[in-house]
Parts: sequence; C-alpha cells; structure tokens
Amino acid sequence: MAQIIAQVMLPVVLGLVMLGMGLSLQLKDFKAVLTKPKVALLGFLLQLFLLPVLALIIIKAFALNEFAAAGLFLLALCPGGATSNLFSFIAKGNLALSVCLTSVVSMLSPFILPVAFIGFIHYSGHVDSQYFDLPLLPAIKKLVMVTLLPTVIGMSIRYFADQWSQSVIPFIKKVSSIAMLLIVAALLATNLNIVPAMFSIQGISVILLCSSSLFIAYFIAGKANTSDTDRKTIALEVGVQNAGTAMVIALSIMHQPELAVIPLMYGILMNIPVFAFVYWLLHKDKVITTLKVES
Repeated sequence: MAQIIAQVMLPVVLGLVMLGMGLSLQLKDFKAVLTKPKVALLGFLLQLFLLPVLALIIIKAFALNEFAAAGLFLLALCPGGATSNLFSFIAKGNLALSVCLTSVVSMLSPFILPVAFIGFIHYSGHVDSQYFDLPLLPAIKKLVMVTLLPTVIGMSIRYFADQWSQSVIPFIKKVSSIAMLLIVAALLATNLNIVPAMFSIQGISVILLCSSSLFIAYFIAGKANTSDTDRKTIALEVGVQNAGTAMVIALSIMHQPELAVIPLMYGILMNIPVFAFVYWLLHKDKVITTLKVES
C-alpha cells in the first residue's frame, strides 16, 4: 500500500494540484506582474538563492545526518505551491504576484531542481553521494510530467474554455487539497516513526527553515522599498515550500523513503510558523489602521 501511495497516488495528486493552478492562470496574470519587474525578480531570486543558503547554514549548525541534510536541501529547492497562494490571500497580499511567482518557479523547477540537488550531493561534503542517486534526465522528465505539463494543460484549458474553467476551479482545488492532505496522512500513518522525530533536532530544523525564510524575506523585501502588500507576498512565497514535489522526488524518483522524512515533517510542521506569521501580519495591519483612524 505504501508503495502505491508513493509511486502512483502522490504523483497523480501533485499533477492535479498543478492542473488546478494552471486553470487559475491567465496571460494577464503575468502581464500584471511585469509592470513591477523589480518585485517579481526579487521574489524569484530569494526563492532561488536564499532558501538553499539557509538550508546549508542549518545543516551545518545542527550537524544533521545525511538523510536529514539531503531532505532539507531538497525541500529548499522546491517551489512554493498552491498553499502559498492561499496564505497570501489570507494575509491580504498581492494574489496576482503570488500566483505568478508560484507558476514561474514551478515551471522552471523541473530543470533547476535536479541539477542543484545533484550539485549539493556531489560537492557539499555533507552527504555520501553513493546513497543518493538522482538520474538527471529521468528526474527532469518526471518533474515535467507532474508539474510543468499539468500547469500548461490547465492554462490551455482556461484559454479555450474560460467560463467552464472558472466553474470547475473551486471543485478541483478542493478535491486536490483534500487528496494531498489524505496522502500526507497516509504517509504519516505508514511511517509513525516520524512522529518522535518531529520533537527532535530534525523538527527544529524544519521549523527554523520555514520561520527564518519568512522573516528574512520579509525584511529584505522591506529594504527593497516594496509595497506592504508585495512584501507580505514575497515573504510567503519564499517561506512556504511545496513539500509534495520533494516527496515525489524522494519516493517516486529516487525510491528513498528516508529522504522523504523531512519533507513529510515540513508538510505538517510548517503550519505553525506560517500561521503565526500571517496572524502577526494581520494584527500589525489592524494596529496601523487603528492608529490612522485615531490620527
């Protein structure tokens, strides 16, 4: 059963999630962001460079074992998913920017992620490369099939059948979200040994990667003089990773269940710092609004 979940159900559900994202995208979404190229470029660069650097610092600081180190770095290379868009909506961020950054990074990740991960395995010195064999071309092909292709198909459907697409988007998003939660629950049930690890140094590392990336990205975006709305969005796009992509690579491509432990823990634990961050943002906005009214 665990093999069916990892090899079949997980890639299908991830593909469904990406299809839903594609259905919600239009070319005008990208055009709207291109009016602020500096903001979009900042968000992209932070996702591309900040997260791997933070992962390397955490790996070194906590002396993580090989599988935890590889899992954390793999997670740091994954793009944000539909969850980051949801949190941006809740935090009253720039939803068009959020969706655009998610889609662009998701489309590029099949080509960037395998190369970067293989580079980490071979040159970082944190892991023994003989235990982590990620075949480059098969990995790119699989990631294209489960991330890029469904997104392009969804966008094409939206282009040719706009009204129908809008009518089914809520259903697909609901189904894919529930399905992903069930997949995570099933994987957790078949790997109960992960639960104690959540209270270990590995769990701390996962929470630290998420929380530090949120606040550092928020700080850098502020220093770059972005609007408060864009600043929230960039922070959430950088801080919320698509654990499903990491689990597909670990379980379906590399067949390494131990490598999926950190991404699986992240899918659960990341909600703690992210909800706290969103609450802080909303509370801060409420205080600012109150002060403006009083003045």
